[in-house]
Amino acid sequence: MNNNLSFIQSFQNLIRNNFKSIIISIGTIVLLLIFIQIYIYINDQNLKKTSIKFFNVINDEENIISNLQTISNDKNIFSVLSKLKIIQINNKNKNYDVSNNLYKELISSKDLDNLYVSAIATNASYTLINASYANNTNRYLKDISLYISYINSDLESYESIKKELEYLNLITEIDINKLDYKNNNRAQELYDTILNSNLVSSSVKERVKKIHEFQLYK
Repeated sequence: MNNNLSFIQSFQNLIRNNFKSIIISIGTIVLLLIFIQIYIYINDQNLKKTSIKFFNVINDEENIISNLQTISNDKNIFSVLSKLKIIQINNKNKNYDVSNNLYKELISSKDLDNLYVSAIATNASYTLINASYANNTNRYLKDISLYISYINSDLESYESIKKELEYLNLITEIDINKLDYKNNNRAQELYDTILNSNLVSSSVKERVKKIHEFQLYK
């Protein structure tokens, strides 16, 4: 009983002697929580406004590019969506140089999760392989290799995609530069790697096999 009373008295003395410091600490914590709530609220309101603006913009075809560029300067998810929409429009109009620069901006962003970076890099790779054939140019080959390097093969299904793109990029290089596929060691090694891999899907193996046979007998 005496020990309990002594402990209570000591605790009361501690509170009394440090009352000012305790009040200041509690006040600081309360203010910090208030500021955090205000910050979250303002961000939420700004995001809602940007959301409304974004969906209004994509329905306004006349000024869509300039309006999307304005939204793309914001630091939120709609900045990414705006750039992707601009890329889509430029790809449709075959302005691949513009798209290429925007793809690079997106994949270099530190705010994007690996999954989104891999998805964007995949889209960029397929798009520029198509652009290479459409324009009969090898100017995008290095950039395609860069995008492929950003694809995280540890993510589910992306190992297959990455290997297929590596093969397609090599085939594009061979075709555009009119090289000999049959005697290309890199092509044969990559083909064998894909066919013998347990991580590459059967559908990818089948597509690669058809391309391989076409290249051999064309």
